[in-house]
Amino acid sequence: MLEQIIKASSNEGDMILDPFCGCATTCVAAENTGRQWIGIDVSHKAYDLVKERLDKEIARPDELPHYRQDVHLQARPPKRTDVEADYREEKFVYIISHPNYESEYKVGIAKDVNARLNSYQIGDPERSYSLQYSLKTPRFRETEIHIHKVFPNKHEWVRVNLEDIKRDTRTFSRVVLSS
Repeated sequence: MLEQIIKASSNEGDMILDPFCGCATTCVAAENTGRQWIGIDVSHKAYDLVKERLDKEIARPDELPHYRQDVHLQARPPKRTDVEADYREEKFVYIISHPNYESEYKVGIAKDVNARLNSYQIGDPERSYSLQYSLKTPRFRETEIHIHKVFPNKHEWVRVNLEDIKRDTRTFSRVVLSS
């Protein structure tokens, strides 16, 4: 259906922007319909997912190097011009749990943790998601990336003891802030 929408609202070669690309569905649909595309997502794991989906769903084996060169990760946000040069916006690194995923925790970034939790609750008829921890820090991106590198994970879900994630989040954020 998304390919139909893209075909009806653009021409081949046009640029398609998905500012919340997540699982890369729009990126894949744009590629399938001969459009250029840009995908943006707050989670660094979306980058891995875009590459994975292009490898599986789009590229022939001889095209894989082409796609791998053209998909780029930029973890630093653009510089703001309306604030002081050393300003860093603060966001929350959050840890959310769900009883169906024992010993797994969703670790992500949000400006408003309650709004993020509510967005998960909307998709869950039992409203079973629960906020376990949040930490407001200007080094939110670096902290999230660190947690996903250190602990076993699948996309944004980390499989480890909750206290270990909380401790590592606090420790890493302090170390990064002091450097």
